[in-house]
Amino acid sequence: MRCGAVACALLCCVLMPGCSTLEPLDPRPTPTFSASTPTAGTDANPAWAVPVVRSGKKLGSFGDDRIRIEVEQVAVAKAPADSVMVDPDDGTPVVQKGSPIVLVRYIVTNISTAPINLGLGTVTIAARYPDWSWRQPLVSVPAPEADDAHKVVTTPFAPGTARPPYVLGPGESFMVGANYPYETAEQLDVKATVVVCDSAGSVDPGLGWSVTGQVHLT
Repeated sequence: MRCGAVACALLCCVLMPGCSTLEPLDPRPTPTFSASTPTAGTDANPAWAVPVVRSGKKLGSFGDDRIRIEVEQVAVAKAPADSVMVDPDDGTPVVQKGSPIVLVRYIVTNISTAPINLGLGTVTIAARYPDWSWRQPLVSVPAPEADDAHKVVTTPFAPGTARPPYVLGPGESFMVGANYPYETAEQLDVKATVVVCDSAGSVDPGLGWSVTGQVHLT
């Protein structure tokens, strides 16, 4: 399925109108892994974010001494529409209507002792499979009905959220989700970029940073 029908977000999951093409990469081998069962809990969330929901299977977590990102495989659904990304060779959608997609939730937690001033992008996430054949990350399709049914949000903001900075206090969490072309037992390589701003809400690239991790779908 690599080149024909194949996944921040936000947090790298923004879709632009019109069609785009993808640039191929050389394929790599595909490892497999068994996922663990998640535990339920109550998360403190900032006022600007929707409350965190936990469901599905916890695939793992990654991060550093400031931020932790947990990854949950929430559900598998059918793509309700074609993706805007197309194969440049024949013009077919990379994700075709009716093909399986996996809904993934990312839960971001400030594990440091200091607040983090997040900019408009908060934490942008890009994911790919090791043998994904394109330079771009995995693509998503709009799936509002599946998102609503499984409480997956593609933006972390609560209604009426003001302008940045969006302060993520110590111990606080927020969530954001995405969907990707589904591949059973596939490794998912994830890169999360923390968008940090100053007290006026202006993004400061010098203050931001990135973390990477790997999980495996079930």
